[in-house]
This record gives sequence, C-alpha cells and structure tokens, in this order.
Amino acid sequence: MKRFGFMLTMVAFSASAMAQGTKVTSATSNIKYGQLDKAKEAIEEAILHEKTKGQAKTWMVRGDVYKAIAETKNPEMKALSATPTRVALDSYKKAIALDAKGSLRKQINTQLSLMSFTVVNAAYEFNDKKDLTNALDCFEQSLSIDSLTAPGKVDSAIVFNAGLIADQAKNYDKARYYYNRCVDIRYGGSQVFGLLAILDKNQGDTAAYLATLERGMKVYPDDCNPLLVELVNHYITNNQSDLALEYLERAIKGEPNNASFYQAQGALYDKIGRPDEAKVSYEKAIEINPDFFDPWLNRGVQEYNKAVEMAKAANDIPANKPKEYDAAIAAAFEQMNLAIPFFEKAHSVNPSDTYTMQCLKECYYKLRSSHPEYNDKYNDIKAKLESAEQK
Repeated sequence: MKRFGFMLTMVAFSASAMAQGTKVTSATSNIKYGQLDKAKEAIEEAILHEKTKGQAKTWMVRGDVYKAIAETKNPEMKALSATPTRVALDSYKKAIALDAKGSLRKQINTQLSLMSFTVVNAAYEFNDKKDLTNALDCFEQSLSIDSLTAPGKVDSAIVFNAGLIADQAKNYDKARYYYNRCVDIRYGGSQVFGLLAILDKNQGDTAAYLATLERGMKVYPDDCNPLLVELVNHYITNNQSDLALEYLERAIKGEPNNASFYQAQGALYDKIGRPDEAKVSYEKAIEINPDFFDPWLNRGVQEYNKAVEMAKAANDIPANKPKEYDAAIAAAFEQMNLAIPFFEKAHSVNPSDTYTMQCLKECYYKLRSSHPEYNDKYNDIKAKLESAEQK
C-alpha cells in the first residue's frame, strides 16, 4: 500500500509539471490569436513555477508575449504593460543566460532584431510625451539589442540621441557617457564637444569647459565655429573683450559672410573704445545683410554719441565767446543729423522697437527748428511711440 501511495504522489507531481509546460504552450498559442491578456496570464504563472521558471524556453516565450504587447494595435492589449519592450528584452536576456547549448539563440536573435524597430519608435513616442526616462531606456534597449544580435555594431545616431535625452532628463552622468562614446566613434562633429563643454559649465567646472572647447577645435579644425562662438560668448559675458575679439576673428575667418559676427565685433570694439574699427565692422554687417537691425541702430548711436560729445565740448566754451559757442552747437546738431538715416533704417527694419523710436523722437525734436521737414516726422513718431507704450 505504501508503494502504491508513492506511485500516486509521483503521478500527481508529473501532472503538475505538465500543467505548467502547457502554460508556456498556451501562451504561444494565445499570441497567434491575439489573446495577449491570456498569453500574459499564462506565461506569468509559468515563470513562477519551480519546474518551468528555470527553462530558457519559458523566458523566450515571455519575451515573445511582451514583444507582441508592444507591437499590437489593440489599445486594450497595449495597456497590458507600460514598458513591454523592456520586459521583453529582459526576458530574452534571461532566456539566453539559461540556454546553455544555444539551441534557442538564433530564434531569440530574430525576435530581438524585429523588436529593435519597435524599441526605437517607442523611444520617439516617449520623447514626444516628454517621458524622458522611458525614452532614454528605449534608446538604451536598442543599443543592448545590437550588442546581443550584432556584437561590435554601434548605431551612432542612437548613441547620440541617448546622450541628448539623458542631457534633457538631467541625467548628466549618462549624458557624458554617451557624448564621450560619440567622441570615440567620431560622430556628431564639433557639436558633441560643445554639448560636453556645456555639461562642464553647468556643473561649475569652467576649466574643463574651456579645455573641452579647445580640444574640440583641435579635433575638428574645419568645423569648429560653433565652439568659437561659445568661447566668444563666454569671454564677452566675463568682460574679457580682448580674448572675445581674438576668438571672434577666428570665427570670421571660418564664416566670412556671417553678418552676426561683424555685428558682435563692432559691439566689442565700441565697448573697448575703438569706434573707428567698430564702424567698419557694423558697415560690413550691413553690407552682408541690409535688413540686419542691430548694426543700423548701432551706427546711429555712434553718430548720435559724437553729437553729444560735441555738445558737451560746446558747453565748455567761455560765455564771452558766444559766436564760437553757437558754431559748436550748430556743428553738434549737424552731427546729430547724421544719425537720423541710420535710426530711420533701423525703424523700418523693426518698427516695434521703442528705443529706436525714442532716438528718432529726440533727434527730430532738437533739429526741427533748423530742419522744418522734421516737424511732421516728429509728430508721427511721437504718436507711434505713445501708441506702442500703451500696449
């Protein structure tokens, strides 16, 4: 009787194991018929059972289930998992680890290769939803799939995107890691060095920031203007005009038709008291781009400031020399008149700029006695300025 009881126990045990094996088969069958909820339920039971949780096939089928969830168009089935590709990838990895003989590896690699497109699409979808954490995870899944299916292959664009997403998510360690991988594989040109430099800057390491920019210019000497511009802005911000001019001149050599560079050069020359050189730079900017507001305004300011200095000098003339004073003031007004065409052009380029309108209003007002044609212009600009200030 004891022997008979032992036999009954063995039969029951085998039936249980067979039942769990059926769960794996059932999951596979349910995938084919689109019954992913049932497939998920079956495979989740199988990975917990003692007899099937250690089998490579169980985990491979689990990968298939979650891959199907990721790819389905059925919203109810899609809702079965928030991160199906991540679960699928982890399951396939587990299957590979358990598949000692490698008998399932080809089949798993095929599934992974097919899933790589789904993973990248999911990354962009998460990014559109501003879910940066899952977007980064999906890009990393894509890289992980490549390492499994094609060792040595590197998808440069995915590495770069992973860095950008990590940067946006403020995951600076990962951002730095992926940017440096881009440097190693020479992808992204000088832009990558710029991104690395900004990381250094944001983390308060000015020395590393400057060193990274300099390194990028050495690696990409023919594609370094963005790095030069970054250095120019740094030195302008830190009131190091001489260094800013030095790097700006290098930037101009790289892009001789960039009007913005000449405008910046003119502003720097003005700042350090070299107005004649500033004038040349502003006029070069205008020559390149006649509709560039800033150099027109700055040329007007230059001529106006000369008039102001001339008026100050006139005020220093002794009271017993009225003729000299009157001549000096008249000369100052005529100098002011030279500013008007520049201000008028700036106003035509940007009619809403109130500072330009204020400059024109003052010039028209002071010169309307000697230039009656400015009376109507004064009234017009005064009305425009009042209307703009009320908005």
